[in-house]
Amino acid sequence: MRIREKTLAILLVLSLVMNIFLLVVVLVPAQDPARVLSHPPEEGACPVTTPSPPAREAVAGSAASMQAPVILQKIEADRGGPFAASRVTEEGAMVNVSVEVVPGRGRVLVQTTPLMGVVFQDAANLAVVVARNHSHANLTGSDIIFSIQGPDEVSEIDGPSAGALMTTLLLSVLEGFPLNESVTVTGTIDEDGGIGPVGGILEKAEATAASGKTLLILSKENSRVIDYREDARSFGGLKIARQRPVVVDAKEYIEENIGIRVEYVDSIDSLLADVRAPAAAPVAAVF
Repeated sequence: MRIREKTLAILLVLSLVMNIFLLVVVLVPAQDPARVLSHPPEEGACPVTTPSPPAREAVAGSAASMQAPVILQKIEADRGGPFAASRVTEEGAMVNVSVEVVPGRGRVLVQTTPLMGVVFQDAANLAVVVARNHSHANLTGSDIIFSIQGPDEVSEIDGPSAGALMTTLLLSVLEGFPLNESVTVTGTIDEDGGIGPVGGILEKAEATAASGKTLLILSKENSRVIDYREDARSFGGLKIARQRPVVVDAKEYIEENIGIRVEYVDSIDSLLADVRAPAAAPVAAVF
């Protein structure tokens, strides 16, 4: 009998506990019961949520442009001997790149003079993706038109090195800020907004300086360039000279030998800080 009475008492206690638990669940369905029993909510407390940024409507008819440094590859024929030979030479040049946002169907269009390569078209598409994500702009009702005007002697424009510049141009339109006309940039762009390295840095720096610009923005991964220095030795009356490659800092070399400033960037945010036009100085009237 005592065992039976103890069993009944235990069952009664368990039933009472379950009833209390169920009562708490019914009365407070939206919260954790264990938390309600141990930590009552503070008065005036409310849930905090972080809303997503609202989509920004693209401004149709807006445009921006910038000169971009490029590498011109020329094939020169050498007819100095009995056999015909050719060699490829490279030199820097500037091309005009512009972007325009017009009413459309969400397309990315590229108009080039001369022809455009596939890699350049991919860079344009990626630039639009990065700019759209950065600005939270709604581009479904707009077409993005990139236009590139190169030198007459160039037959084709290709390569990814204008990706960062095209992203900057489109962000200038979507976010509504002016560009500094004394600045240019060369670098690739990735989906996360990272700025990647390109080739021909010294040739592009020379073209940038010749165009009158004062600042060239490079990827941090382009911080080293190769400079060829003459190493001369004399053997008796014979002097032998050879070119010795030396790795140097790109910023120091360009600023000292070409005469323009250089800044390194690694993301689209750090790039935008350097390409924005400086704010106009306040004008005060004196009576």
